[in-house]
Amino acid sequence: MSEHGILEGLSGPPPTPAVSRAATADLSALAERLGERLLASDDGAGRREPTGLVDRAAIVEAARFLKEARGYQFLRSVTAVDYLGSEPRFQVVYHFTAIPAAALAGDARASAADPTRLLCLKAPLPAEDPVIDTLTGLYPTANWHERETYDLFGIEFAGHPDLRRILLPNDYEGFPLRKDHPQKYEEIAFSFNQDEVYASKPFAKE
Repeated sequence: MSEHGILEGLSGPPPTPAVSRAATADLSALAERLGERLLASDDGAGRREPTGLVDRAAIVEAARFLKEARGYQFLRSVTAVDYLGSEPRFQVVYHFTAIPAAALAGDARASAADPTRLLCLKAPLPAEDPVIDTLTGLYPTANWHERETYDLFGIEFAGHPDLRRILLPNDYEGFPLRKDHPQKYEEIAFSFNQDEVYASKPFAKE
């Protein structure tokens, strides 16, 4: 894993050079704003969207700066990564999008001069305290994304207005996308093994 795991888990088609340059400028502006609280950064070099590793205490300030000063109106996803065996164990991953006003108005001719920009932030969290402030006060989409991340990874989002499971039953035990979660499965019955499989399954009795 690279330093801080900053390049891990990034995929998808590479951005165009214009998009990369524009978003890299946004990341540089964020670095000036946060100083040492931007722990690491990578401009993507045209391979992927620029990415910054942010101290968790600065995530709300970072997101507010991107939205209000750099035009990132849309938080398109929040998820997490579990680096079991490393510390900090978790990273919360945020993907932001800045859509220019001309594009929102349907003017495709303006897109080359002012392209849609993509930027990723990651925030490391320790295994014993996987808590970070919510972004629901800035981005309404954070509500459901953060609930899903809580549901599957057990990440707590402080200040979230309704932090509860969104996919799994309320009585489900554990967090299934953590790498130490027990792997459970039910063997499928085929013609060659159905007698053995059915012998261990409960069936309704008359």
